[in-house]
Amino acid sequence: MLYTVKQLADLAGISRRTLHYYDQIGLLEPSSVGENGYRFYGEDAVLRLQQVLFYRELDMGLDEIRAILDRPDFDVGRTLHAHRQALQHRIERLEALIGTIDKTIQYTRGKVEMSTPELFEGF
Repeated sequence: MLYTVKQLADLAGISRRTLHYYDQIGLLEPSSVGENGYRFYGEDAVLRLQQVLFYRELDMGLDEIRAILDRPDFDVGRTLHAHRQALQHRIERLEALIGTIDKTIQYTRGKVEMSTPELFEGF
């Protein structure tokens, strides 16, 4: 299936302007361009956009993302596993921070004791 800029932008939760910019910088080129100049994105482009968004979620810059995705040895399956591990690590870190916040709330209300090192757990 082919998607227009608007369709893909809506599916991915990004702006049409972002897709146009990604095309302009060579990060995500459309699969085809119609005679009317409309860009169309196929499955390969959709999967590439997903990778771009995963890397953006990990705070990577666009130049760095393009370099990774354009490597000849880039492997989507291996990369998806790495994304999952990175996101799982982020979840664990956020859960630790939430635990510290919850305990600090209780501490500030006088309901539990906390040592100074415990105030900084999770960081």
